[in-house]
Amino acid sequence: MKNIIIRTETKDDYFNTEHMVLRSFWNLHGPGCNEHYLVSRLRQSEDYLPELSRVAELDGRIVGAIFYSRAKVVDGETEHEILTFGPLAVEPTCFSMGIGAKLLAETMALAKDAGYKGIVILGEKDYYPKHGFKTCDNFGIQHPEYGNTDSFMGCPLNEDFDKVKGYFYEAPVFEECEDEEKVQAYTEKFPYYKPLTLSCQWLHEERLGRISQVQKNSYTIRFWEQELPAKLKGSFYQEEAESLPVVGDYVTFQHNTRGESVILSVCERTGLLQRPDQAKTGVMQYMVANVDYTFIVTSLNDDYSYNRIARYASIALQGGSVPVVILTKCDLCSNVGRYVREAESISEKVRVHAISAIYDIGMDELKDYFEPGTTICLMGSSGAGKSTLINAITGEEIMETSEIRESDSKGRHTTTHRQMIMTAGGVCIIDTPGMREVGMANVQEGIDDTFSDIVELERCCKFSDCRHETEPGCAIKAAIASGELSRERYELYKNLGAENTRNYAMKKEISKWAKAYKKFKGKNDLE
Repeated sequence: MKNIIIRTETKDDYFNTEHMVLRSFWNLHGPGCNEHYLVSRLRQSEDYLPELSRVAELDGRIVGAIFYSRAKVVDGETEHEILTFGPLAVEPTCFSMGIGAKLLAETMALAKDAGYKGIVILGEKDYYPKHGFKTCDNFGIQHPEYGNTDSFMGCPLNEDFDKVKGYFYEAPVFEECEDEEKVQAYTEKFPYYKPLTLSCQWLHEERLGRISQVQKNSYTIRFWEQELPAKLKGSFYQEEAESLPVVGDYVTFQHNTRGESVILSVCERTGLLQRPDQAKTGVMQYMVANVDYTFIVTSLNDDYSYNRIARYASIALQGGSVPVVILTKCDLCSNVGRYVREAESISEKVRVHAISAIYDIGMDELKDYFEPGTTICLMGSSGAGKSTLINAITGEEIMETSEIRESDSKGRHTTTHRQMIMTAGGVCIIDTPGMREVGMANVQEGIDDTFSDIVELERCCKFSDCRHETEPGCAIKAAIASGELSRERYELYKNLGAENTRNYAMKKEISKWAKAYKKFKGKNDLE
């Protein structure tokens, strides 16, 4: 607090102030925000009061601001001039430092000395009463659209405020700033931040962050540029495993600047990548959430496996992600085209690129995936080149790399847990530990998506329950006979489907017994 300077804003501050305001309100009340645009327009309004407005500076950086403007309360033909302020903004990484309170105290004193009757605002109902505000029904003031609500508040500054009655009206500039196209165009001058539409939004005390790392029961939340240690709220331990946060999840949390923050809820997901933790038991491992592209990283040596790529592709499609096969170390392969064609044959929904990250071969082909706001998950075996690829994408030595054994082309695990990396261009990359074996469970839709051509052929069979063995009019047998469908591809589809059914049935049985045990244990603990 001693280092915070409250002062008048200068023109040189304009961009930095607006950038701070954007960060303060971004995704707080809905996707993106418009408060930064409002500030730019407000300065040009005849109702703006720069003599009352202030910014807060900390170590040469703008970390807070409050903007005052004239407003009025109208009762028939009687019109009262009063004050309103908004936005009151604080840099999100500087919450709980008393910056907002300091801005309020200093500027409200200025407004009182200037003789203004009082202030009326629409604001956070749990915050402003601490600073002398009461709901406007205490003063006989109504909002023309919302009537009287807990967030519609006023604060007397001088004695004449008790004579102010009627309907409240802000300056016209507030309504003018609701134009979404103009807001979007103005926002492009600032660094990119992803707008999110989530049901948890209208956030007040809680914050919105993203899980960047999970290690056993320890979580890390990415909150802007900060990495915050966090733990789960107690009620999470009564939930199913699928409901627990995973890397890539957006979560609400209580920010603790002196220790572990507390994760309150997991926001709705656009997708979830999962696999059996152990193929023999079918227990599910929930890996990452909200992934746009899954990079299936396979090196063009003994690591290459058509079967494994098909498994990864099924997992990606089941989880709402686009599978992209990255064939690495193409500089060491004499027949790259053959492998590209083979990988492309897995599914029409699979994209394939052959690259060498070390020699910058084929890297230009990947640029289309690196749009700001995109999330990419990397999956593949140890030694496939995931860490080298991340270093090439970011242009930094972020990930440790290791040599592979020449005898079997296997590498050591340089990544031991899932973690999210944010690039300077606004792309999230989630790295995962190497997996040479990938089981199938609860991914039938993903398998069907991967082998959509076979699913389509099955629909053409004469009999709906055709087993594709001896039945007449079988489209599968006809396609194999004509060479349209390879027997190996059909066998892979059939085997993956059988494995998925077997493991998923086992998973459900294990889940049933786990629930029964939990219920039994809880009953005994009570006794």
